[in-house]
Amino acid sequence: MNLDLEDFRRALGSLTLPRFAARKPGPPLVVAVEGPNGAGKTTLCQTLARELSAPYCLGTDEAWFTESFKVRMIRDAEWFASAMFFLSGCFEQMRLLRQRSEPLIIMDRSIWSTLAVHAAQNSDHLQALLAMLRPVAHLIHIPQLTIVLEASFETCRARIAKKSGPDRALDELTARAGFHGREQAFYNWLLGQAPNLVFLNVDEADPQEVVRKTTALLRKQQC
Repeated sequence: MNLDLEDFRRALGSLTLPRFAARKPGPPLVVAVEGPNGAGKTTLCQTLARELSAPYCLGTDEAWFTESFKVRMIRDAEWFASAMFFLSGCFEQMRLLRQRSEPLIIMDRSIWSTLAVHAAQNSDHLQALLAMLRPVAHLIHIPQLTIVLEASFETCRARIAKKSGPDRALDELTARAGFHGREQAFYNWLLGQAPNLVFLNVDEADPQEVVRKTTALLRKQQC
């Protein structure tokens, strides 16, 4: 159901994440960048990858991203089919990344993005997805660190307006103030549920300062 923001927060307060697989020692350190459309996730990920000489990848394995199928699963599919599609791609991506030997991998979105989008659409959807994940959560690996970019709806909307083509069209599907507020509330809820979650306010922030702060944070994590 679509709830006002306070009711939505209360609905989230009754939910808990399942316990996901424990991290095994050793590389790679997988760092996911999360946040609303237009917050600057992809730009930051690509810049970090260059600055730190680290591989960059999407949170969903690229095999899932033929253009027509991606649009269909985001725009046209039933919500549960879309969620399961993207979750399966996230699980496969983490399986592949765990086989790599690089010390650090930068990932654009993760399992949290799929849960955030469906929670913001309807809190009952999140409840159903968590119930589905619970029996197999101990097999599911999540990023070792998640950086959530915080930006106002106005900032995100302005950045989306500068995009073009399918990327802009898909981002505009959720470019609504109510959705943005619920998505932000989800990440605030996640902060109390998931390990190693860090918020970074990028609203009107200088891009180089954002990169500097994030780079310092990642180097500290690697120590």
